[in-house]
Amino acid sequence: MGMVVVAEKEVEEGAEEEEDEAVKKKSKKDDENNNISSSSDENLVLLATATIAGGIVALNGGPEESLEKIQGSMLSFWNGLIGNHAPGVGGYIEDVYLATLFFGTAYALWRSSAVPRPIGNPIQRKSRTLASTLHVFSGAGALAVALYAVVLERVFRESPGWTWMWVTSSLFLVNSLSYGPLMNIFKASKEGKYAMQLGYSFVASFQGVVWIAWSAQPDAPDWMFWAVMPFWYFSIAKLWESTEFCLALVPEVPRDVKEEDMSFGNKLNKFITAGSRKRLGKMSPDAATLTYVGLNAAAAVFDNCYMAVYTYLGPEQFWHTSQLFNDSDFHLRLVKGTTGSLTVALLIFISTLGWRKQMPMKYAIWLNVALGSVGPWIVLFWHKLLDPSEMWFPQFVFDPEFAYHAYIPSLFGQ
Repeated sequence: MGMVVVAEKEVEEGAEEEEDEAVKKKSKKDDENNNISSSSDENLVLLATATIAGGIVALNGGPEESLEKIQGSMLSFWNGLIGNHAPGVGGYIEDVYLATLFFGTAYALWRSSAVPRPIGNPIQRKSRTLASTLHVFSGAGALAVALYAVVLERVFRESPGWTWMWVTSSLFLVNSLSYGPLMNIFKASKEGKYAMQLGYSFVASFQGVVWIAWSAQPDAPDWMFWAVMPFWYFSIAKLWESTEFCLALVPEVPRDVKEEDMSFGNKLNKFITAGSRKRLGKMSPDAATLTYVGLNAAAAVFDNCYMAVYTYLGPEQFWHTSQLFNDSDFHLRLVKGTTGSLTVALLIFISTLGWRKQMPMKYAIWLNVALGSVGPWIVLFWHKLLDPSEMWFPQFVFDPEFAYHAYIPSLFGQ
């Protein structure tokens, strides 16, 4: 009986070894097939790139003409970069921040799933749904076209046109509204997931800021004022989400204190903060977290005040002080909202790299603070970097010589 058991055991072990060997061979074969497929895809990408490059050369009239145009463009770029450097300390702050934004965006595009190998180094996609595809490609497109406007402003001190505005704003909106299904497979803490939600609320609400800016253009359609109103939803959403972070950081009532022994203040604390703690989980009040939460909350409050003043005054009155007395602010308004969107979208992508262990998390956290919390404030005061004599908040300074009135009632003759 014992010999039969041993024999059966030997047969089973032999079968397992054969099964393991078969699995290893299959895995090796799959890897080889994947490598072949990957190599084939990379060759197609290189062929397509070469074809496009050849087409561009042909359109320019040939290699010599193309080389002349490239040299001319590079010379123009360099002259603009040097010649349009803002004077004083403000110019250096602008250059450092925009350079960080430029190289950070270039890196994000290189790692984006929308840029195939061997041109990019994309992170592996974990979802192939329609929503995830829209999210990936709208995100990459938004980063690219937003970066174009930043370069155009810094190098040539020029603003893009209406087509750019509609395309960029649409891409950012699609990107910020298509992330929902991905949250189910996003492996992050409760705090990390809620921070991503807050980030996309900021990106979506910044499109309202973009539309507010462009509604003051001479050729802007009248309906743009009303088109801004739906963005109140995102503006209030980010205010609430920022408040939740603040509530989650309030010192917790000691667990050993019984309900009947609690003071009124402790009961109120527990009542108000319990939901936020549940949604965000345990948060550490370290320097990075406190900076992130504090500056985001202040930004959310400011943006809601901004929306409120615009809603009351309408485009012309809202931008009156800026247009008359703050040339840099009035000029930069056309790219400020998009640059803020680029800043926050970039930090979201960097945070994703951190959570997916594609970047050390400590770097992702501090880049998050620098770009997500400090960055939008640098963008807000961008005009002060170019001209320190301009007002800090022109939209909140009212001209005593100008007759202000409520905009919406005036549309109905009241």
